[in-house]
Amino acid sequence: MLTSRQMTLKPLLDSKGGIHLTVYLVNRGNLIDIKSQIRMAMDDANEWLGAVMTPDERKKFLEPLDALLHDARIFKQMKGNIGLFKNETLFRVINIPVDIEKSCQVATSFHVKPLLRWLQGDQDFLFLGLEKEKAFLYFGNQNSIKLVDSILFPETFKSLDSMGDGQSLKFSRQKKVKQTQAFSWLNEWILDLTKNSTPQLFVAGDSSLVQLLNQSLTYKNTVKTSMAHSFTSQNIVDVCQNIRKILKSESNKSLEKALFEFKIAEEGHRAKKNIFQISRAVVQGKVRKLIVTDELNIFGKIDQKTGGLAIHPVDLDHEDDCILDDLAQMVLSQGGEVIIAKRNEIPKGRPILAILDEDTQFVEKSGELYEAMEERFG
Repeated sequence: MLTSRQMTLKPLLDSKGGIHLTVYLVNRGNLIDIKSQIRMAMDDANEWLGAVMTPDERKKFLEPLDALLHDARIFKQMKGNIGLFKNETLFRVINIPVDIEKSCQVATSFHVKPLLRWLQGDQDFLFLGLEKEKAFLYFGNQNSIKLVDSILFPETFKSLDSMGDGQSLKFSRQKKVKQTQAFSWLNEWILDLTKNSTPQLFVAGDSSLVQLLNQSLTYKNTVKTSMAHSFTSQNIVDVCQNIRKILKSESNKSLEKALFEFKIAEEGHRAKKNIFQISRAVVQGKVRKLIVTDELNIFGKIDQKTGGLAIHPVDLDHEDDCILDDLAQMVLSQGGEVIIAKRNEIPKGRPILAILDEDTQFVEKSGELYEAMEERFG
């Protein structure tokens, strides 16, 4: 079965309680520079951890980072920036192919806004290429594409094809039956692979094959329109580039759509702009969608029972964290959605906006606005 990046990062997004160290490194392609950044991060971490750990405990906790100073070969494989995540039970080194700022934070959860921005702008996708005798399934994103598997269609495809244009109606029907059976099996194969992850599925190939496939596919996240009228291993790069452009455009629209939703919700008194009000609504489980900037950290603590905030001018201790980051994690854990934006993309440069759960009365009153949103964004 396929595992999405979101599933891979879920342990980091969900982790709470105890000491969490988050380090982001800027990868300029120089191992000496990366090691220097790790040393500075370890110095900062030692300072934060001094209040809660003995020297021996700090040494043990930071051992994985120290090991990277002695053997940094893993970074040679990484073209993007780097995230290091350490708590009492796990240590992860992750290649992050988006722009980040070098930072080191100790808190009671991981600092995840850069990861959320990565997930938002670099969606996974599936691509199914259909040839007359084979089907190829690929799994990709904005930075890579890999073949998951390929299957051969039944021999009857070829034998029935070889009969030429003069084949009888009987053989034509036999061919269609065999194709339908093969595509039904292909559908079951895709459904089994996507039990844990449901990325968009794009298709390319002969129009008759794509049409039959669409009749058999029950995978709900399928883009029915063919990406190309033929498929060979030679045009995979071009097709994937077109898929990436589509996904990039959809990602760019996500903020525009969220801001339009916020406008609708605000007219129905189902939106919040004040961080104190938003925090209380999040703790109460009332926030459906959060728009938050990743260009600002607001340090402090959240009362997990009331949602009350204690905001501090700087990161005071090992329990302080970015409140925006913590609120984003809480909304995600409740099944809500988080949109990461730059401050100049949010009205009046606010650091955070919230759309609350809807009620039936509000939805009825706002029917026309929702229709407008559907027409605009599809």
